[in-house]
Amino acid sequence: MAIKPYYMIDFSASACTFEIRVNDYPVITQNIEGQVASIIPINFAILESGNQTITAKTLPIAGQTELDSAADLRFKVLLFDVSNDFVFQEQYEEFQSGPVVEQKLPIIIMTGKFVANVPYVLKAWQDGQDLVNIKDVTSKLYTAYNTIASNINSGKYDLFKEKISRRENNMVMSMYLPQTEAQSRLTGLTSDFKSGFKVMPIPHDSVLQFYANNKVVALKKLNGESALYLTNDKTQEELMLDLSFYIPEGKTKFEVI
Repeated sequence: MAIKPYYMIDFSASACTFEIRVNDYPVITQNIEGQVASIIPINFAILESGNQTITAKTLPIAGQTELDSAADLRFKVLLFDVSNDFVFQEQYEEFQSGPVVEQKLPIIIMTGKFVANVPYVLKAWQDGQDLVNIKDVTSKLYTAYNTIASNINSGKYDLFKEKISRRENNMVMSMYLPQTEAQSRLTGLTSDFKSGFKVMPIPHDSVLQFYANNKVVALKKLNGESALYLTNDKTQEELMLDLSFYIPEGKTKFEVI
């Protein structure tokens, strides 16, 4: 049976806001006032075999301007074979932000590389335009977000599914998921939409976050969460839709990636 390489990041963090990117694409962003430890998959950010870059930023807790004395981020890249259950294969370099000696530091950055071998090539943002060179990028991005919101709130779920199909296909391929599970993911989302969730207006103070060497962009709240979210008045629940967008070469409108 052929190996199915499954790359994961094992991390722990305390008293900070942090972001970890693989190939300049975010795999996790969290604002942690206490402590947290978990393990997350990152295959969806590995487009093909070869050298992969990894970067991490440790920043002050949302609302603060200085790093907390207890701020800390530690993580390591792990490789598993999931062809037959989870079988550990290899651990790569371990990273640690280290003690905060100077609290007035606004940010701590860590960078590294690792080599990945995967049996796929994802069609993602490789053909994307450099968004920094597009003058009306902000208005175009808001239009893309509002179109998604309109599709959901008006019950046009097939249009929503169509817009995120490339993203979902990449997720299925990179995570070795059966198509039935991919359909289940979409069915679960539409069930939430139908149960009373409505997309809220994009916060006016949302900021543009550029990824993938300026080929991908997303709108984020000041606390790092997605600016695209839904609320259910009956259950008082909130649902985040963490989508990112790009503009393929030869096109003028944003597409979900």
